[in-house]
Formats: sequence, C-alpha cells, structure tokens
Amino acid sequence: MAKANPKAQWGSVANRANHAEKYLRWFVEFCPVSIAMFDCDLNYILVSQPWVKMLGIPRLKLIGTNIYDSLPSVIAHRYGLERCLVGGQMHYSAEVDIALRGELPNSFQLVAQPWYTDDGSAGGIIVASYDLGDRQSEVLRSQLAEEIAERKYLEDAFTKIGTALESASDAICITDSTGQPIYINLAFSDVFSYSLPTLQTQFQSIFTDAKIAQVIHAAVMHGGTWASELEMRDRYNQLIPISLRVNPVKSPSGEVIGSTYICTNIRDRIAAEAEINKSFAALGATLEATADGILVLDAIGNIIICNQKFVDLWRIPDRIFTSHDDSHILEYVAKRIIASNHLRDFGKGLGIDQNSFEIVRLDDGRTLECYSQPQNILNSCAGRVWSLRDITERLAAEALVRASEEKYRLQAEKLQHALQELKSAQSQLIQAEKMSGLGQLVAGIAHEINNPVNFIYGNLTYAETYTTELLNLIEAYRTHCPNPTEAIREKLEQIDIDFISKDFVKLVGSIRLGAERIQKIVQSLSKFSRSDEAGCKYVDIHEGIDSTLLILQSRLKVTPTRPEIQIEKRYGDIPEVECFAGQLNQVFMNLLTNAIDALEEDALEHGVWQVIDDRPQWYREDGKVSKILIQTEVQTATPNGDRLIIKISDNAKGIPEELRNRLFDLFFTTKAVGKGTGLGLSIAYQIITENHGGKLSFTSEVGKGTEFLIDIPLKHPQE
Repeated sequence: MAKANPKAQWGSVANRANHAEKYLRWFVEFCPVSIAMFDCDLNYILVSQPWVKMLGIPRLKLIGTNIYDSLPSVIAHRYGLERCLVGGQMHYSAEVDIALRGELPNSFQLVAQPWYTDDGSAGGIIVASYDLGDRQSEVLRSQLAEEIAERKYLEDAFTKIGTALESASDAICITDSTGQPIYINLAFSDVFSYSLPTLQTQFQSIFTDAKIAQVIHAAVMHGGTWASELEMRDRYNQLIPISLRVNPVKSPSGEVIGSTYICTNIRDRIAAEAEINKSFAALGATLEATADGILVLDAIGNIIICNQKFVDLWRIPDRIFTSHDDSHILEYVAKRIIASNHLRDFGKGLGIDQNSFEIVRLDDGRTLECYSQPQNILNSCAGRVWSLRDITERLAAEALVRASEEKYRLQAEKLQHALQELKSAQSQLIQAEKMSGLGQLVAGIAHEINNPVNFIYGNLTYAETYTTELLNLIEAYRTHCPNPTEAIREKLEQIDIDFISKDFVKLVGSIRLGAERIQKIVQSLSKFSRSDEAGCKYVDIHEGIDSTLLILQSRLKVTPTRPEIQIEKRYGDIPEVECFAGQLNQVFMNLLTNAIDALEEDALEHGVWQVIDDRPQWYREDGKVSKILIQTEVQTATPNGDRLIIKISDNAKGIPEELRNRLFDLFFTTKAVGKGTGLGLSIAYQIITENHGGKLSFTSEVGKGTEFLIDIPLKHPQE
C-alpha cells in the first residue's frame, strides 16, 4: 500500500499547501472590513489590516493579547460576548467609542459571532467593526520595520497552519473551483492510500457513486456546505465508513474558488456504537423481563430510562407518558405518594454513596417496596437507579399467615401449658404417693422398732439392779470366804472377776445409751412423717427442722471422700405455726439435701485429704469450712399479717446466672443423671406457695453461696 512519506521535509509539504496559504494571505491582506479573530479566552488570533489601522496598534502587539487590553470600553459588553462565545447567542451587536492616541473618540458598531472547530465545539468569536461617523483625523503611521515584522509573522502563521493541517487526525483535501485536488494532508494519504498526483486523476473513485461527488461539488460551489456519513473507497477498493464535511473556500470578493473536504474515519465509532446498541438491547430486554419497575435518573433528575413495568406500576396515563415531559411524569408519580422518606423527592437528600430502602404507600392503598442505588463515575454522581415492587398482595398474605400463626401459637401455648400442668400434676401425684408411702413405711418401721427398743430400754433398769446385786453378792463371798476352794479360785482367775465387775456396769450403760439413741431416731422418724397427724395443725417448726437434721446426720459427718458439714442454728423465739407439718418437713428435707449436695461438690473440686501432724485432715487452699446456716424469725406488722421467715443458706459455689430463672421449673436439675429428678424444688415451691399461701425465693452469688427464704403466715389462710 502506497503511503505518504512521514519523513518528507516540510518544504515539500509547504509546496503542496501554497495555494491554501495564498488564499488565507489574500483574506488577511485585502479584507476591506475591520475583522479580528479571538480564541475562547478572547485573546487575539488573527486580525485584518483595517482592524490594525483602526486601533493604530501593530498586528504583532495585538496577537496573544486580550480584547479588553486594546479596547477597554468593550468590558461593558462582556456578558454579551461571553454568551456568544458559549453558543447561548449566535450574534451580538454593540456600539462602542474608540479613542486613538489622544484623539476624540469615534463611534463604531461591533458585530460578534462564534466560530467552531472541526469537532463542532466553539473555538472562539469573530468580531467585525463598522465606523458609524467620520473620524476627525486619521493618522497612519506605519513603520517599515513593523511591516517587515508583520510579513514575517504572516509567513510563520502560514507555516503553523500547514503544520496543523499535517498534524490533524482527520483526512483533509482541498480542491479548486473545478473540483481538482490541490492539497491533501498525511492523514488523507494514510486513510485512502493515495498520493496527490494519483488522486488528481482518480478523485471521484473514492466515492461509491460518482453522482455523490457531483452533488457535493455543485452544492459547495453555490456557497453551501455539505455534511453526512457515508462509505468511501480507498485505493484498493476497500470500503471505509467516513464522516464527511465539505466547506467552500471563498476569495476576498466572496467568490467560491474551491472546497475543503474533511474526512473522519468512523469505523471504530461505528463498532463501539454497535456494541453499545447491543448492550442497550440486552439491557432493555432485561429491564422489560424483570418483575420490578425500574427508573433511572441522571444527576439533575431527568429520566434516562424506565421500563414498561414502571409505567404499569404507577398507572401513568398515556397522555402524560407520551408527552415525554420528564418533569410532568415525575410530578405525577410524586403526587401519588402518601408516605415516603426518599422517593417523594427522588433521593435529593441522599449522598452520592448512599443506598436507600423504604416502604412506600400510594393513594390507592397499594404498598411498594422501594430500593435505590447511586450510579457514580469517577467519584461524582452520574444518577440514581430506583427499583420498585408492588408488595400489597404479599403483605396481605403475610398478615393472614401471621394471624394464623398467632392463632395456632396461642393454641399451642395452651396445649403446652395444659401438658406441662398435666405432667406436673402427674409427677407431683407420683411424688406425693411416694412420700405418702414412704411416710407410712417410716412410721411403720418406727413403730416396729419402738416396741422392742422400749422393751430393751424398760428392762435395762432391772438388769442394772440385778447386776449390782449379783456383784455385791460376789463381793460378800470374797469378803467372808477369803479362801475358796481350788476350783473356785481357778475359775475366778480364768474369768477375771475384777475386770468383769467394772466392765459389766459400763456395758449396761452403753446398752442404755444405744437404746436412747434408737429411741430418738424413732421419734425423729415419727415426727418427720407425721403419720399420726392429719390436716393442718399447730406444730413446733424447730422440732421439724431438728428431726430432719437427725435423719440427715449420716450425710453431715466426715467420710473418707468429703469433710464434715457444720450446722449452725440461729433459732428465733417463734410460736407454734399452723401448717401441714409433713409437707413442710419435706420442704426442709429438699432444701437441706440440695445444700449438702452443693457443699459436697464444692469440697471435692477444691479440697483433698492430707496427713497433717500425723493425722489425716481435709485440706483446702482457701481454708473454707463447709457450713449450713439455718435462721428463723417472726415478722410482725406486715400488710399480710404476722409471718414466719425461715432461711437456709450454704457457702458453696452458688448458682450461675443463666440457670436461676429455671430453678423452680419442673424436671429441671443441674445434677448428674441418676442423682436428681428435677422434682424437689418444684414440689417445694408448690407446697409453700399453693398449700401454705407463702413465698419461696432465693438469692445467690457465684463463689459465695446460696440462700433460700421461706415466707409463710403463722396462721394458715382459710380457703
């Protein structure tokens, strides 16, 4: 493929651009009107010779300076010039007074209009000046040095223009009045693979249709411009998508003397647009397929896109939606909202990185679920996406489900409560039956033991009397018959009559102590079971506590596996209390048994048997002694009358916080399997609260121990 030589000297390029530069020089030199060209900052780019003469300032001193430096009076028209510059106003006209070198000011009419670059953006403004009156004097002082410098500047300007044309990314071709190419830049050679001589003989071949070239030439030669996108051919007949703009080239007299072809290769843009269209098509299909209403707004609140579901969701009338008036559509949506935090103003109060979620109620009773997410580009907000879903039916269904769940939950709670009560009653009946059977068994055993013990104890008096008399008789024989026969003497030595005389008395005393001990145990069993008492009676509470302690005596003594548990009693002066004695004894038994179990567990965790001073002793580093404290007192002048307070406390490790709320629950126990049933405290709570109208509570501190408090009236409340 033939290409232009990028290393060609500028001289050859300048030769190809001579014609274009010649036209530009003619325009600058011979334009009869005072014209100046300014950039976006209103700095001079080009000026005509009449403008230089009008101001009396050399061209080189003007180029690059600001319009307000050479024409200070124009500052009053700054707003109009800037509006013309940004495209807000295509033409601007104003009258100004210009005073030159101390002369009286003359009035001039300034007419401004914007000029545009190849990409369509405003490059600056062109200002023409017209004298509105005769000048009183006009001094033309032009020095030869300035003219030479000015001509040098023009040559440099033409060189820069040629460089700019060669550096342009667009393919540029300049033709004469017959349509014959007289100049092409390097980009044109690269795109179409033509050199200027070859193109001059085959110019129409770059068009797919020769008629198009003729139409373009005819339109431009009549002073018009032509712009369109079309396919053109390169030297090898390959089609190239081109954005073509053709402008006329005019002489100072306004005659069209040629044309300029500006060709932009848009192959990459078309490919990108195809991909974008493909993405938009996929996005549109996705938006229409979703069950949610989608609304996309730009940073200033204009609608970028919305799907049909959004229109259906808000029931927007066709007359409003087809008007394509964004503000009208959004205003209609906002009016339908009854309650909303963010959707009513379409997220104006939300940050550029802040999502939102809310439930929105509409004026027709429907409820929407609304979610929004910002769309940020380079840390700046480019808009916000809103997703809305009608959840009216779902909320109604959820309400029905919740109502059904609540109904069944209440029924389940009632059944659960009834089942719990049934289990509790069954367990308590079983326990009561066991306790009743145990009480009868204990009472029967106590009765059976009591008879022989009483028989033994009753005959001990006679045994002591007979023993004393027999020993006195033997002593009388020894006194009056000091020399017994040999056989008697041997028998006396054999049985050691002196030891028997002393030890037999002690033996009878030991039998008496044992019988008395058995009597006390039997009495304690009888008192604990209270099998001989029916109903609610006045009893001595201290007697019931003591009998319970006597039964538990074996668990309080020291053993090879645990230390002794000390019992401290602080009994107050209390009267007899009307109560169910057997049931209260059962409560005492349960509370004391739990305290003993807790102390045993605490001792085994922190202590061990050691030999100290040749004696085995229970040793604990903290020196704690296992102890149970029992206190009783009467509280008088309470709102509920006189009441008995019984406190049973231990110094074990206490009850953990997470277990305290369940302590009186049926079947709840912290003991190992086989050691506890979870019925003791539950039954004790029922006996105190339901059977005696009292209170059973406790306080506990981890590491220090637990105290149970029994609060019952001195007189049983009548039902």
